[in-house]
Amino acid sequence: MQLLFLLTMSSAAKSPVKSALESALVAFLIFGGCLWLLVSGTEDGADIPAGRGVLCGLGMSIGLIAHWVYMAIAAKRAGRNVLGWTVLMVLTMPIASVVLAILLTNQEEAEQGSRTA
Repeated sequence: MQLLFLLTMSSAAKSPVKSALESALVAFLIFGGCLWLLVSGTEDGADIPAGRGVLCGLGMSIGLIAHWVYMAIAAKRAGRNVLGWTVLMVLTMPIASVVLAILLTNQEEAEQGSRTA
């Protein structure tokens, strides 16, 4: 539900934290797409071409690093401990990313609710 809320917000009403969370989601989808391309090439037991393997590996590493960077930006904009969350994200991939995204989304919703009340 929260993911759908993030994707359907208009760009004029987006907070900086939600913008960073959306960018982190896109980066993670790129990582997942490259992983899927890499794994799907090995279904029949044949070796994948070297070029495809290299490009998928580069796409996965770039997508994952971009995801961590955007999540760190979101944490910084929300006033959270950036170094602690980044280390936690790297060590517990993807658990800490999900937890941080939920915390930041709920924090934003609570702040918006207090502004309207």
